[in-house]
Amino acid sequence: MLPDGLFCEDAEEGARLGLLGPMTGISEERRCAGWLSNLEFILWRARNGEPSGFEVGSATPRQAELLRLLSEEAGGWWVYEEAGPVFLPMDEWLRRLQLTPQRR
Repeated sequence: MLPDGLFCEDAEEGARLGLLGPMTGISEERRCAGWLSNLEFILWRARNGEPSGFEVGSATPRQAELLRLLSEEAGGWWVYEEAGPVFLPMDEWLRRLQLTPQRR
């Protein structure tokens, strides 16, 4: 039996949930943290083929490509706020990214 909430209304919602998994999984694998501080910025760089900011290891090229594909399909990016992970539409994420140049 599948848990409640496992089915998505559409592919975009599925991509949003699919994106969250690798983001938290990469953080856990690399730093034993469910959501490493500034993870959204670190993985955004990896997604774009830039050095990711992990001292040891990083997202693999395959993981970076998966992050890119899922974020494009989902139309946004996950960030961590006080209550936990929050999905931002791409235009809102890009605005936030521009406002925080020290984390890019």
